[in-house]
Amino acid sequence: EGQTNISIIVQVAAKMMKQNSRRFFSQVAPHLEIPGIPKLQPLSQKPKPTTEMTTLANGLRVVTEETYRANTSLGLFVDAGSRYETDANNGISHLLEHMAYKTTEKRSHQRVVRDVEDMGGNVGAAAAREYMVFTSDVLRTNLDKATELCAETVLAPKFPAWDVEEQRKVIRYELDEMEKNAQAMVTEMVFQAAYSDSAPLGRPLYMPKRNLEKIGSQELFQFCDQHFKANRMILAAAGVEHAEMVELAKKYFGDAPAGGAAPQVPESKYIGGEQRLKADSPLTHVSICFDVGGWKSDDLLPVCVLHMLLGGGSSFSPGGPGKGMYSRLYTNLLNQHHWVESATAFNSIHNDVGVLGVYGTCAPRDAGKLVDVMASELIDIAGKAPNDEETMRAKNQLKSSIVMNLDQTQILMEDIGRQVLVYGKREDPASLCARIDQVTPQQVQKVAASMLGTPLTLAAFGDLSAVPMYDTVSK
Repeated sequence: EGQTNISIIVQVAAKMMKQNSRRFFSQVAPHLEIPGIPKLQPLSQKPKPTTEMTTLANGLRVVTEETYRANTSLGLFVDAGSRYETDANNGISHLLEHMAYKTTEKRSHQRVVRDVEDMGGNVGAAAAREYMVFTSDVLRTNLDKATELCAETVLAPKFPAWDVEEQRKVIRYELDEMEKNAQAMVTEMVFQAAYSDSAPLGRPLYMPKRNLEKIGSQELFQFCDQHFKANRMILAAAGVEHAEMVELAKKYFGDAPAGGAAPQVPESKYIGGEQRLKADSPLTHVSICFDVGGWKSDDLLPVCVLHMLLGGGSSFSPGGPGKGMYSRLYTNLLNQHHWVESATAFNSIHNDVGVLGVYGTCAPRDAGKLVDVMASELIDIAGKAPNDEETMRAKNQLKSSIVMNLDQTQILMEDIGRQVLVYGKREDPASLCARIDQVTPQQVQKVAASMLGTPLTLAAFGDLSAVPMYDTVSK
């Protein structure tokens, strides 16, 4: 009976297809306009997307790039972060990150959540050492609502005591979890050792427990009043028409206080040094790095190529093209020494200073050998220029990383905002890739040799019994 029913259904469907085949296969000509449907236009016929910038009367810069997609990524970048903190309010940027998109002068926290859900959007905030950013990802039809909400959370927060107390609980949990996160701990220790814990860049990015109960609504308002000025803000967007974004910026940010010059921040000089933290960990985590200059250094691109050339990863890799299996740290460390759990090159670049080095993990008994082989790779590349093939591979990896990541609207928006924040303009990817092509093996060797001429920064976490002394490593 079941087979009979199926046969009947198939016969009926075939009859309907035959009756409607003429209508089914006839399509509307693409050049005809249909009422209520926007006229389609191939991307090849649209203007090539470029980065456009407009400065409002109060100094706020609006920077956009069209993507011709249905979604928009919006970000308000503020020239503020942990570098602008003092010992007394250290961690306030971390708390501000958590207070984003909470209660404002016009909306309760509950309404903010409801309005974001109604838009089908995604909002967030992040605090770094040299900037803060408040982001929204929405359909472009909801851009007006998203811009209004962003302006409220930045320019008209309420910071009620109950919201602050709730976020203290969240931060307290984060800090407890961070103490178990070896990589996060080593990263913070690198900054403390490289710049000293009393320098702006050496202070913790996260809220120290000593300040958790001291910083409240009053301190938050004071920090915002001092730093959240229009001339220190950049409204960046990817996936929007520039003229529309400028009008929305005028509407919602036009009354933002202009502000004067940014406060003078004490210079953070690279000094090098060491930080060690004994902890109960199955692996020993070690990082060695050196000074390579900041974002505005003439050697920035050779440093980035060196970073890609060193590469690295963990002892387990799914393999396949583009996984960096031919990088120095893979071929010379991970493939040669079975006891190395991971070895990865890293950099941390800021406006005026930056570091590049290697982070590795191994069993505690092998920590001394790990430091030796990591240091040997840096010494080797500083003593002999990489060959042309190796350099070309690193340059291609760097270029593909830039171009493929920029295909995401969120990353495109971040790239726009951060470049304008640092340089006052944005360099297009084609120009940047052309400059990367000009990097030579000799330039890569030169920056490697130059950085080894600066004081060593060493950070170690876990069982430290086999980690060599600082003076021994620095020699």
